[in-house]
Amino acid sequence: MTYLVSSDLATEPPGRRLRALLARPGILQMPGAHNGLAALQARAAGFAALYLSGAAMTASMGLPDLGIITVDEAAFFVRQIARAASLPVLVDGDTGYGNALNVIRTEQMFEQAGAACIFFEDQAWPKRCGHMDGKQVISAEEHAQKIRAAVDARLDKETMIMSRTDSRAVYGIDDAIERTKRYIDAGAEICFADGIGTREELEKFAKELSGSGAYLVANMIEGGKTPLIPAKELEQMGFSLVFWACSAVYTISKALYDLFGNLAQDGTTEKSLDRMIEFSQFNSMIGLDTYKEYERKYKVDRDD
Repeated sequence: MTYLVSSDLATEPPGRRLRALLARPGILQMPGAHNGLAALQARAAGFAALYLSGAAMTASMGLPDLGIITVDEAAFFVRQIARAASLPVLVDGDTGYGNALNVIRTEQMFEQAGAACIFFEDQAWPKRCGHMDGKQVISAEEHAQKIRAAVDARLDKETMIMSRTDSRAVYGIDDAIERTKRYIDAGAEICFADGIGTREELEKFAKELSGSGAYLVANMIEGGKTPLIPAKELEQMGFSLVFWACSAVYTISKALYDLFGNLAQDGTTEKSLDRMIEFSQFNSMIGLDTYKEYERKYKVDRDD
């Protein structure tokens, strides 16, 4: 793996870089990165863009995805991920944390924090994870106005605005498709329907929106409502982007559960050593070598 160093930092605006990636042939694969460390690992694996999921954000704070964090807390995650990997980040803006006025503030805060694209969903606030039961949605017209507000509020017109509908679970796939068309008319350039339940519904969503001019997204949640489908097959259906929102946080949770369980039982980490990054490799990954070079360059004295 090749890790990021400071000289790799991009200078082009993130929205422009995301547009360039979408213009390339093939589906854009975006792993979920819930913090700066995960962003570095995704970059080292070769991914060109990242997705910041609200569910992963809240989970990393030890909280469920029920609309109980603030816009300021979310902006902190955007900043650290954009800084750490210097890749375009597609950010979950939930409902915008309120009405169209809140959407304006959320869009600008996230854009200033480094987001390349922000999406807003049509759930009623407080929202819940798109793969949970018991969701409610606002009217399509109210959400279309929120999309218009986000589009108008952009500080850089190349920042992308994405719509998400959760109406499939409430009113069915046909309603989700019709809502998505309205959101495209309102200015959404990327579109997403969460909680789609079958391969057939995914195919219908892509087919019905194939001539819309918008990029279509599929979300793969292990254990969620949508079947897990490889990226290449989603591309053949007509999807332009796919993200794995919570795969990293699920994997890390299992690794920590095993680590702490073994440590509590045995009083040693020996059983987990083969699943750990070695000390010097870890320090290299988080940029220690670069900062040591800075110390030499700027004659920073340290006792150690």
